[in-house]
Amino acid sequence: MKFIPQKAKSILDSVKTKCKKPFLQCVLLALALNIFVEIMSRRSVFKAIAYLFTSPHVFIYNTFIILVTLSIALFFKRRWFVYYLVSLSWVAIGVTDFILLKFRTTPFTAVDITLMKSATQIWQYYLKWFHLVFIAIGLALTVFSCVIVWKKVKRYDNRLPLLKITIFFATTLISSTLLTKLGLKTNVLAGNFGNLANAYHQYGLPYCFVNSVINTGINKPNIYTTDVVNTIVEGVEQGKIVSSSDILPTEVPEPSETPSPIPTLTPTPPVDLSTSTSDTVASKETPNIIFLQLESFFDPTHIKGVTFTEDPIPNYRALKEKFSSGYLSVPSVGAGTANTEFEVITGMNLDFFGPGEYPYKTILQKTSCESISYNLKSLGYTTHAIHNNVATFYDRVSVFSQLGFDTFTSIEYMQDIERNQNNWAKDKVLTPEILQILNTTKNQDLIYAISVQGHGSYPDSALIENPRINLTLSEDLSDSLYYPLLYYSNQIKEMDEFIGELIESLSNRKEETILVMYGDHLPGFQLEETDLTNGSLFQTEYIVWDNFGMTKQNEDLEAYQLSAHVLDLLDIHNGLITKLHQTQKDSDIYLDELKVLEYDMLYGDLDCFNGVNPYTKTDLQMGTVPIKISEAHFVSAPPEGEATGDDSARVIVTGSNFTPFSKISVNDKIYDTKFINRSMISAPINELKSGDVITVIQSGNDNVPLSSTDSYVIP
Repeated sequence: MKFIPQKAKSILDSVKTKCKKPFLQCVLLALALNIFVEIMSRRSVFKAIAYLFTSPHVFIYNTFIILVTLSIALFFKRRWFVYYLVSLSWVAIGVTDFILLKFRTTPFTAVDITLMKSATQIWQYYLKWFHLVFIAIGLALTVFSCVIVWKKVKRYDNRLPLLKITIFFATTLISSTLLTKLGLKTNVLAGNFGNLANAYHQYGLPYCFVNSVINTGINKPNIYTTDVVNTIVEGVEQGKIVSSSDILPTEVPEPSETPSPIPTLTPTPPVDLSTSTSDTVASKETPNIIFLQLESFFDPTHIKGVTFTEDPIPNYRALKEKFSSGYLSVPSVGAGTANTEFEVITGMNLDFFGPGEYPYKTILQKTSCESISYNLKSLGYTTHAIHNNVATFYDRVSVFSQLGFDTFTSIEYMQDIERNQNNWAKDKVLTPEILQILNTTKNQDLIYAISVQGHGSYPDSALIENPRINLTLSEDLSDSLYYPLLYYSNQIKEMDEFIGELIESLSNRKEETILVMYGDHLPGFQLEETDLTNGSLFQTEYIVWDNFGMTKQNEDLEAYQLSAHVLDLLDIHNGLITKLHQTQKDSDIYLDELKVLEYDMLYGDLDCFNGVNPYTKTDLQMGTVPIKISEAHFVSAPPEGEATGDDSARVIVTGSNFTPFSKISVNDKIYDTKFINRSMISAPINELKSGDVITVIQSGNDNVPLSSTDSYVIP
């Protein structure tokens, strides 16, 4: 220290003294944490520093958010331990965001925490064994460090003056609140994010993450009133475009007489759903309608600088030229299948919901809502969902009944499943399931099929030994894209062949059928918009195939417009949301009208339905063919010396339509079950008595029972 000039030494001592002040410590820690989480969010030190200097006001605002959470520690005697816990939480958020951005483009939000159950079902596709070891070590170190910090850090016997702490805490909280309101008013901040990844970069991780915690559902529109709802409904029903002048209070005088009532809905079994006089009437000419949602499917030739040895999607490309098609704007990239699904099925715009929200995990847990399923059920359609993955993923097994589906065939009800190199089920298993429905039902069918073969993660090494398609990358693209894209292009090659086989099968049937195909989102490659010829990470493509000569009509659409567009091509006009898309697209308040109806149906007073939700939750049937027990008998173990190694006492159950996911239950106890064929399964059980009750349960790897056969009682 003797080499330090006296004046500099004095300044250094002064800084050290000030840094011991609790309030300044709190501020400095908030600054450090903000820098850390932004480095994690941007996956770059230099990008975080650039953000700090280009958007200092946003950086300071986000520091205030972290400061509010840290200032709580000042109320405790062990304030450094509380600092540590709060800091650990922010570090965990930043690190989690960093890790997730390796697998997808969508940042970490509070909604991801609610998806933990679904995440545990697919971790094996993304994590290797050593990743799990690192996670276990990390959790152990976290717990251990908390214990050490609790024991070692200083405990202050005298708390800081309560008045000072309260003033400091209140100041940070009020400042954050006022800055939030000012930021929203001046458009420095946004309450809803069209592009979540861009929002995290523009507004900062702390604000965006906290926003995802507190901002869920649809905020009440400023124009929401019963009169506005009635005006929108009247315009939709009459096919009259509603303009801003029709609903603004300053433009519309008080009605001198009672407004025309909304058309009364007349219940139509089996769903409590009605149609107004302008709705379509069922006819024999109404075709089967199939939606085929293709996992992570897009045209990889849109990636600049990639050359393929052959076209990965020749069938899809040929269909685009012959049938109605266009770009489809979807709400996410790299993940979020359920949200594209939600928009297509309901016609609702996800932009009105909270950041990163999955309505499947929030509002649809509580209520049913308008959907293409309900709208077509009123025309006599039977409605089906099919997915070659587990039924509980995204909680579809519960949500699909809120969306009006009659049946749901998940992978637990499928036969002859083949797996790809990443252990996802191949999509060709969907063809026999679709045909079985069409061949066994009397009414017209709506089938919503969800594929999975193109799902990530995408390997960073050679996973395919002899790829059918090879590729080369230009120098402009990172070499790290090679193996993921090689795997992906070979998967969508098989998906394209599945599409060709499905269309051939549908073409051979006499029933009129329409098949709507589209990708749910782009795969989770680390691409920029400038890497794509179409310039958007949020565009896939759709095709509307038919076997009865519809006129080709190309149009670019939003995902929430797709089902209404398809029904419009068929001259079907059922459902308020559907008719709104069909009649109000040219309105200057089109999206405002949509938001009002969405809010009214899901969170408001249901004025559009005269106060009563007409959509009754369906009694969802799992699978389309019954699983039955014909007989069950006990086979004792062979005497010692005669056993072949595999022999043991067991129960053999014979019946029909068993799958590899069938499990034998005896007196409500479920046993590990061996699938022999679709007519026979067995389980190692030591005895079976008269009066024992046997059922066969369908359940996936999560062991959640999905359905059960009728009981078979041992005579």
